[in-house]
Amino acid sequence: MYDKLVLYIILDQDDSYSDYIAKSWPNLQVLNDQSNFWYFAYLWQANNEALTKTLQADWQKENILDNKGPLLELYASMGDGNLIDGELEDEQRGSSDYLKANPTYHQYDFISEGDSPSYFYLFQNGLNNVEHPNYGGWGGRFDIVSNNLSQNIQLDYNPYTDQFESQYTLTRWITDINNDFAARADWGVTENYEDANHTPEVSVAEGTKLTAKVGEKVTLTAKATDPDGDNLTYKWWRYFEADTYKEYTGDSQATEMIDEESGLSLGWVRTLEKGEVVDPVELENADTTTVSFTIPKDTKSGDTFHIILEVQDDGSHTLKAYQRVVVTVK
Repeated sequence: MYDKLVLYIILDQDDSYSDYIAKSWPNLQVLNDQSNFWYFAYLWQANNEALTKTLQADWQKENILDNKGPLLELYASMGDGNLIDGELEDEQRGSSDYLKANPTYHQYDFISEGDSPSYFYLFQNGLNNVEHPNYGGWGGRFDIVSNNLSQNIQLDYNPYTDQFESQYTLTRWITDINNDFAARADWGVTENYEDANHTPEVSVAEGTKLTAKVGEKVTLTAKATDPDGDNLTYKWWRYFEADTYKEYTGDSQATEMIDEESGLSLGWVRTLEKGEVVDPVELENADTTTVSFTIPKDTKSGDTFHIILEVQDDGSHTLKAYQRVVVTVK
């Protein structure tokens, strides 16, 4: 039996899945990421600079590379002098020759974590997306195209480019992911628990699965503590792309971006139509412990609203904890 097994594919680098796995286990649950991973891999410089601060050399050296113990000494960075046995010569990204041939990079810049989203998907961090690929979380957000196949063709609104993009379902989390990584790097060289930072613990008093009526005002209350006694800040936001309540009724379609040289997909994008409102649902007091919003009058029974609570501490690396509340209209 394999009903608990999920295969998360990062690109198809050979025909193992199509020629063997899919034929032998046709009902196997599959998450297929054919493009989003690139933006946390070798195409990370294609992101807006606001998303790449933790990928730059200065941040990487201070938080990941310098004085983080023997394990992190093995972590490869751009032009760091470390060469990998068996690697192609023109792909030795740790060499000075590679930096000369690729001047957009600096020594100690981030190289790639492109395969890591398959691991991030497993993190139980309150976003509750492990059993719901269409919810979205650190491993991206997927469109359920059949009973056993989900693909990375869902689009999230990227405020830095003012358009909807498939890759933003992953890249929106890069800073949070790297801050978490940096905290774990500290744990490896810190003897005492109290000398390192740890993620806050959060919950929502009303629960995470609620129902509401059309026109009803929904109020949610955050409960949070920090194991280190740090000060906490609160942010509530609506993950409207994951909702089933949709306002968009335009005609524009998402366009797939294809790399001309390799023919590989680089993701999907949709531009906003004239007059399109991205998120008209107003959250009251979204930066406090208690938030409220009113279910719109044009909502239909069965529509859902995904409200995300983020609680951030003020310790080193400013760690975040989340809770997702799904409100279903009855």
